Amino acid sequence: MATKIGSVNQSDFMFCEICGTILSFDSRLYVRCPLCKFKKKATDVAKMEIKYTVSEEQIRRELGLSSIEVSGESSRSMDYNVRCPKCSNKGVYYHTQQTRSADEGQTMFYNCPNCGYNFTDNT
Repeated sequence: MATKIGSVNQSDFMFCEICGTILSFDSRLYVRCPLCKFKKKATDVAKMEIKYTVSEEQIRRELGLSSIEVSGESSRSMDYNVRCPKCSNKGVYYHTQQTRSADEGQTMFYNCPNCGYNFTDNT
């Protein structure tokens, strides 16, 4: 829910109160609507900020993806053939990343779901 600031809602302070067009900073003194020429003092919007949060699910839905890959890193998977060297739990999460030159193998990054131990293996 938007918070009231004077007569303008906090969520729409950068939009024209008359036509809804985004306001422009034409000078240091005023913000102006380029469509209907409405203007108000720049001090009325000074120190206000717009925050927008996007979830991973919203990005996937918008792009039509089933999963998101972090740059240079594939999604985390489980390998049930690898044992944790610390607690001997069979089955660890892993992801691969190219950390050395292109003519060498990838580095396997492991994480034990049982004890949280992280370890690597250069393949």
